[in-house]
Amino acid sequence: MPRPSARRGRDTENPSGGTRPRHQYWIQKLGYRRVVLIDAHQHLGDCRVFDLDVPEETVLAAAEKHGLDHVLVMPFPGAGDAAAVHDRIAALTESTAGRVRGIVCLNPHQDRAAYAAEAERCVTKLGFVALKLHTLGHAVEPASADGMAVFAEAARLGVPVIVHTGGAGEPFASPSHVLPAATQWPQLPIVLAHAGMGVAAREAALVAGVCPNVYLETSWCGTLDTALLAETIGPHRMMLGSDGARNLGVEIAKHRALDLSRGDMSLCLGGTAAKVFRL
Repeated sequence: MPRPSARRGRDTENPSGGTRPRHQYWIQKLGYRRVVLIDAHQHLGDCRVFDLDVPEETVLAAAEKHGLDHVLVMPFPGAGDAAAVHDRIAALTESTAGRVRGIVCLNPHQDRAAYAAEAERCVTKLGFVALKLHTLGHAVEPASADGMAVFAEAARLGVPVIVHTGGAGEPFASPSHVLPAATQWPQLPIVLAHAGMGVAAREAALVAGVCPNVYLETSWCGTLDTALLAETIGPHRMMLGSDGARNLGVEIAKHRALDLSRGDMSLCLGGTAAKVFRL
């Protein structure tokens, strides 16, 4: 199936006329297009933890509306059947010619062999690009035995780990809790989802400053916190993420407000994610 055109979005008219998504207008006006636009954080399916259920149509509509080149999708931590959601994501990957790519999200508090088997199936057979460690949704300390097993499995499979950080998930979700894994596997890319979620953004910056293999996905960080991360860590270590289709436009607008250079904007909007996830 051919990849849907990014210009068939359903967004409002832009200042120059036409119906291109508004963010594409300002990206092109400022010289950023052709920038790769990647949402590094979305979810699909049901969630018994956060009482949500996101259908395929929501993910695809957001990708079309905002002109995404890629969207990285994972089950929620409270999925009733994570493996079944992995299969739904793989079906989207096939139907969109790779526009949608998968991230493994499994509860690590289970038999290690079972975890490893599903992670390997997703990466080697379904083309998934990372493993997710959800410190809040799965109540897992990154430096615990089960937490470290996720990093070990990712290192074995040769894919990055995305770790939920910040917000109500602390102390498990404190960015500094990834330091043992980041130092034990210095070649393993580790992405701090939400980059501390505002309240721990400075801590996320400190961790990234110490560990060059740590990257920051900045969904739910405020504009000032995101600007701080850009100034202290740099856009080459930052990536766009929404954590949900309805938040994607807000996250794109937030990056617009940072007044970045052409090259720095291109890194935040997709260049860094393309490198880390080898898209």
